[in-house]
This record gives sequence, C-alpha cells and structure tokens, in this order.
Amino acid sequence: MRLKRIWVSFATALFAASSLAASVADRSPFAQGHWWDPTHAGTGFEIFNAAGQVAVVWYTYDETGRPVWYTAQGDLASLGTQSWPLLQHRWVGGHKGDQTVVGALRLNVRHPEALDVTWELRGNRATWTIQPLRVSGVVNEIDHGGEWFDPGNGGWGLTVTEQGDILGGAVFSYDAAGDATWVAGFERTTTRSVEYFACNGTCPWCVYHPITTRSVGRLTFDFRGEADMTVHSALSLPMAAGVNMDGARLIPLSRPASWRAADRQLASYDTSAALKAYLDAGMLNLPMESGGMDFSAAPPTVAYSTTNLQEAGVDEADLVKTNGQDLYTFANNGNGITLPTVRIARAHDDGMSLEMRGSVNLASGPTTPMGSAGLFLAGDNLIAVTGTVPSPGFNSPMVWATSWLRGVTHVELMNTATAAPGLPVTRWRLEIDGHVMASRRIGEKLYVVTRFVPTLPGFVYGATAQPMLGANQQLVAKTPLAALLPKVRGNDDEQVAVAVSAVYVPPQGARMPLASTILVTAINLIEPHSVQILAIVGSVDTVYASTTSLYLASSRYELRTGAGALLPSVQSFYLTDVHQVRLGTDGMSIVGSASLEGFLATDPDMAAFRLSEYQGRLRAVTSSPTMWGGVNMNRLTILEPSSIAPGLLKTVSFLPNAQRPQVLGNPAEQLYGTRFVGERLYAVTFKKVDPLYVVDLADSLDPRIAGQLAVPGFSDYLHPLPNGLLLGFGKDARPADVAGDGQFAWYQGLMLTLFDVSDVGRPREVQRVVMGKRGSDSALLRNHHAFSALMQSDNAGTIAIPARIHDGPSPQYGSGDFATYPWMQSGLMRFALQGTNAADTRLVALPTLVAQTASPYSSAYYDAAANGGRSVLFRYGSVYVGNGLFWLLDSSGKTSGPY
Repeated sequence: MRLKRIWVSFATALFAASSLAASVADRSPFAQGHWWDPTHAGTGFEIFNAAGQVAVVWYTYDETGRPVWYTAQGDLASLGTQSWPLLQHRWVGGHKGDQTVVGALRLNVRHPEALDVTWELRGNRATWTIQPLRVSGVVNEIDHGGEWFDPGNGGWGLTVTEQGDILGGAVFSYDAAGDATWVAGFERTTTRSVEYFACNGTCPWCVYHPITTRSVGRLTFDFRGEADMTVHSALSLPMAAGVNMDGARLIPLSRPASWRAADRQLASYDTSAALKAYLDAGMLNLPMESGGMDFSAAPPTVAYSTTNLQEAGVDEADLVKTNGQDLYTFANNGNGITLPTVRIARAHDDGMSLEMRGSVNLASGPTTPMGSAGLFLAGDNLIAVTGTVPSPGFNSPMVWATSWLRGVTHVELMNTATAAPGLPVTRWRLEIDGHVMASRRIGEKLYVVTRFVPTLPGFVYGATAQPMLGANQQLVAKTPLAALLPKVRGNDDEQVAVAVSAVYVPPQGARMPLASTILVTAINLIEPHSVQILAIVGSVDTVYASTTSLYLASSRYELRTGAGALLPSVQSFYLTDVHQVRLGTDGMSIVGSASLEGFLATDPDMAAFRLSEYQGRLRAVTSSPTMWGGVNMNRLTILEPSSIAPGLLKTVSFLPNAQRPQVLGNPAEQLYGTRFVGERLYAVTFKKVDPLYVVDLADSLDPRIAGQLAVPGFSDYLHPLPNGLLLGFGKDARPADVAGDGQFAWYQGLMLTLFDVSDVGRPREVQRVVMGKRGSDSALLRNHHAFSALMQSDNAGTIAIPARIHDGPSPQYGSGDFATYPWMQSGLMRFALQGTNAADTRLVALPTLVAQTASPYSSAYYDAAANGGRSVLFRYGSVYVGNGLFWLLDSSGKTSGPY
C-alpha cells in the first residue's frame, strides 16, 4: 500500500497551485470521502485521489461476520478500465506487516456521486453501485474529513467524516491477534467527542442480515487546522501491541478540503474545447420538448406610493411605474394579453384628477414577446424589460429544461425628457438570448438574469435510442461552441454574450451535464453600451438581490431522467446551491458558493422572500418533507463569505440545532409567508391554523425562536409597518369537520391581520379583517407588487389591495365551510391605518374603488384584481391599474374610468 508516497508528492504540487483560481480541470471525477451502498448497509468505502492516484479502504466483514478491512490503489487514469489488487493487512511484531493480495477491485465513475465498484474476493465476484454517505448538506469552512494516519507509526488510521455539526467515521486498526479490524461511529457534537461501535455483519457474498453493534467507548479529536490532529482514545477495544492510538498525532493521507477548492465552489473552464465538451453532453441530456426594512420611524411625508419592494434601494420591474405625476403601464388587448405599447396617464393635484397623455409603441416592434413584461423608472429613463416565458412556466421544480427553449429578452431604454413631456422616446435597445428570470435596478445599474437553452435545427430532444441518438451525437459534434452559447444583439451587432473565462460551473454532484446557461447582464443606464455579462452553467430557481450582492439559488433535486421521465424513486435529501455575485461600480465578481439543506419554495416570488442579506451575512429559510427527522420541517441557515476558504460561503449558524431544538412549524405544517426585517425573521406555517413565529437574529451565532402566536387562517405575504406592527395578508380558514379528514382546513375569504410585534417574545393579534367569502381572490396572493402603502410621518397611512370579492347570501355551490360564493365585484380595497402606538392602531375600511361588477354581460375571467392588478396611492386620490386601463377614486369618493 503506497499511500504515504501520495501524501509527499501531492503536497508539493498543491501548495504550488493553491493561489490559482478554481478550474473545472482541477475537480476530482468523484466526491472525496465515505461511500456506501444502501442495500448493503453496515459496510462502506473511503475513496480519495491525490497525485494521480486513487486509494480505497473497504470496510466490510469476513465469513464469520467479523469486521475486516481491505485496501486498493491505482492510477486515476485507469478508473473504469483496470482492476487493482485488493490487499489484506496484518500487524506483526509491534508494527505493520506485509500485505497479502486477496482479490481485485475496479471503480467505474458514472458521475461524481455514483460509482460502480466491482470486487473479486475469495472466489466471489459482484458489482455494487455506491453513493457518497451524506449525513448533512452543510459544506464546512474547515473540513477535517478524509483519511488520517500517524507517519511515525503507520499501518493504522482514521477515516473522518465531518459534515455540518456531525462528526465521526471509522478506525481501521488491528485486534490483539494482529488481524485487521475496525469500529465506526457518528454523532452530532460540538465537543469533538464521538462514541464508536464494534460491528458484526454480513460478508460481501453472504446472504445479507442486519448488523449488530456494541459500544466500545469514545474518541476525542483535537484538530489544529486541516492537516494536524491529535486523537485521544477511550476505546475499550483490544488492539495489537504497538498500535499507540491515545495521544497520537496524525496528518491527512487524503487531500484536505481547502486543497480541493474546485470541488466545492464555482469554477471556470480552461479551454473552449472543455466547455464545448460539457455542452455537447448537456445537449444529449436535454429531455423531450415540453409543451431589509425595519421598524424605525416612518420616512418623511411623501405624496405617492411607489413599487412595493422586498429590499429598500433594490428596484424591481413591475407593470406600473410612476414618478408621482406620470403613470406608465403596458397596453392590453382586453383578453389578458399584454401589448408592446406603453400607456401614459398623468395625475394632477396629488391625485384629485387623472388624464391620459397618450401611448408609445416599443421600438422593438409589434412582434415583441410580452409574456414577461416589466418597467423601471429612474430619473428620465423609462426601461422596459420584456420577453418570452418558459412553457409551462417555472413555478415548479419539476419543469423540464426544454421549457426554456427559444427564449428571448428585450431591454429598451426610453427618455421621458422629450419635446412632448411624459411621452418616452427610445434611445437604446439590447436583445438577449434566453427567457428573463428576474431583473433589478440598483442606482444607475440594471441587472437582468436570463436562462438560455440552445435550439438546434434537426436536433431531436429527449432521444435515447438509435438512430435518432446517433444523429443527435453527429449534429452536436459538428456544431460550433458559439451555437451552444447565448448571444446578445444591440444596434444590429450580434455577438456571443460571454467569453469562456466568464462561464462558471457549480460542482456537478449527481446532476447530469445540462446545456443550460444562466446569464447575469449588468447595464449602465448612463452609458448603456457599457455592459458586463457573466454566466453560470446549469439552472437557477430563485434570484434575490441586496444593494451590494446578487444571489442565485438552484435546487439540486433531480426529478427527471435525461429523457424527461420521472425518476422511479424520490430522493430524501434536498439540497440547494447558492451563489453570491458581488455588485459594485467596478463591475460584478463571484464571491462564493454554499450548499443549503432543503429547498426554498416552488413559487419564485415567495422563494425570494426566503433569502435576506444583513450586515454582510445571508439568511435563508428552507423546507423539506423528509429531512431533519420530521415532516415539512423548516430550517434557518445563516451564511457569510469565508475568510480562509475563498470561494466558499461558510455556515455561521442554523436553527433548529442541538441547543435550540424547537422547529419552525408543527408537524406537517407548510411554510407560507416569510419576512426578514432587520434582526428578526417572521415566518408563518399553516395546516389548520396559522402559527406566526418571531425569530430573534440579533446574535447571528445563536438565532432563537423568541415568540409565536397561533391564529386562524394563514398569511401568504407579510409587510412591516411602523410602530412595531406587522401586517399579514392571506386567507381565513376553518378546520375541516368532515369525519376522518380533520388534518386540513377550508380556505374562506381574504384576510388582513394586524400583529403587534413590538415585544419580540410576545407577538399578539391586534385586528383581523375578512374580505368576502370562499372564492375571493387577489393579485397579492401571487405577487407582492400588488400591495401599495402610502405612509405619513405620524405613523398613519393608507394601504390598498386589488381584490375580487365573492359574497352573497347563498353559495354558488357546496355547503357549509366548503361552500363557494358567487363573484360580486372587483377593484381596489383600501384601508386607513390609524393610531399612535401598537396598542390602539387599527385598520379602518375606506371606500372601495369598484372597477367591475357582476352582471349577465360581465366576466371575471381576465380580472386583473386576481392577477396583475396594481395601484398608486396619492394624498387625494387612488389610481387602480388593471389590464392596461386606469381608474381613479378621488377624495370625494367618486370613481372615474376606465381610461
């Protein structure tokens, strides 16, 4: 066994290269560490590579069920093509004796998280498919995992697994007779002390039966960095004379995690050929084509409401924008189809009256795709970001990659300071290949995130059999790299959007290569020709931005095969990758990546609110129906850039944990509304009632649930208000009373709930307002931009919500709590917030702006109040905007419109 030689030669090479940027070429073809086959539980492999060599320690049992370990080693280049000698070891005369060849072992890499191990041992032969042993999804900043040995007393050692706060592994040593034996153990610990167990099990070729274990004591680890450790042994297991474990000082035989940066973070390609090879494989894997705010005093008095934002200072594209005088929106054909025309209305006298100013067609023309459309307004710049939407939409993690074919995004900058004031004139345009996912404006920089999947004429997506598969392979092989990358077009000049050096790839894990590229395009609104673009290969589910960073999150959860078929089994371990991009006047740069346990949300608007940056740290709330020992459990994780492992976002803390085991939500409750507000997190879970949780984040190292409150119904959206108040919007609900089904509730009417959260430990409900009955709907249930607030300096103000109200004395169908009531009217519901402190503040209903009422000739099918409705509040009037039309409710209660 030549493992010591690996350590010496590899250490020299890695220290010389440690300052280089991560490259895909530096990645190991397989995950380093402990591997196992779930169908042969109780046995496992430690596998690592260094200096061009691959080393394996196999922990298993002999014919009598006694634990034994073997080793194998071979050239990295021989993976999958050669078998390596399988060696058995003994301890003789107080030191390691000679090894004996007892069989052979061969490894074949399917992907970085799947290996086929073919073994031959004592006349028996089999092939097992093994996977990494995953006990946590946390990527440790300092990871002590790997193979450790005592260079002055070789022949025995430790296999260490460290993931999150779980530590353990196996000890490979010798019994009193000098025969190879091992013990193993894992434990959630903060003291570095782990209990180990001796195991008896089934030999590899024997009929399997469950292992039996007995405790043999504890090991305590004293780590001094990734390459130095002293182990303190309190094991009762008899060992051969000369195996001096207690107090032994060990060094790693495998590569420390910091030396494997490319395996843990985004990496770029060294050559165009390498990127081309990845995208070629990714094309063949494409499936069939598918059809922070705070509770400080209110800002100075303002005269109008602006777009409701998740983060102050980070503007978001919306269907309506205003500068307090002119209001801009897109035209609509009346059947829910947005048109490439901007309509402009002007408000006079702080909303007392409204007039139409005209309309302007987008310069991109009548064929401009408008499936996704939003506006920004920055000074004299009106910006339209329009484009296609994936089919059937990206609200589900199960969406196929080919849903993103044939996408295009348009960015059009218009000047509103023209001879005809308020009527914008186009001054610059950019066209980007790919569907738009998100856009944000921070100061004079516009950031657009798009996703591109190549469309190749003649390529049959999802082909898995000949002759179509062969034809696909030939077509991809002769396709140039430029045809597999997105392009941008401006001023009739077309070019590939990004250089190879600006294309980054996350660690693949179990994911197949995928010909999908996420572009982040930064546009200087003052000098729009100044554009910077970077790309990440793969997919993104969620986009969140602070004033200094952009975060891109994607689930690793594979639900489909390359042909688009559902996988036969559902994984129980959800992971989400998060990549941080620093934003600044000098351009964008990659900060680092992290792995989160669980997933964010299937709704992109809701998922963004699960992320928040505060004082340089990212806070995230994830969920999982199977992890952490519960059903639909939720987890808070706090991350920050590592100062000692560049390219890594380290985990600062998480909740629940061993010291604070209380979970966010009761069993089977799903996570609904979440909102980070300064040093607090507010989270709503729901099954039959709505528990509101208040999480204290003042100490990032020790977050805690400070208070909770259970009330009927649920809140989908949470909005912080001055004076220690929190507003929740969702639906009222009543627990089901049908025999045997009491594990859910029937949704009722729309509901506003006013919470007093001034005392972090004692949240209380101040007021509940129910609007309509079962069947009522609101655009705010789908997009937070539908909420408007105009707050005054005395902490009073007005809020408005588009709503489609179903009501009446008799249900349309059903009975009891299940009864659904007929549509009555749609428009803008308004409330005044009145009071001087949390105790006496109340929501007082104001006259409703009714834009549409039920009649034999009316229909709510394209009702903007349920999808797309917006409003702008002025001192003396409220403007409702829906499907390209404007209505005004003035201070006297008179409604005019539509305009």
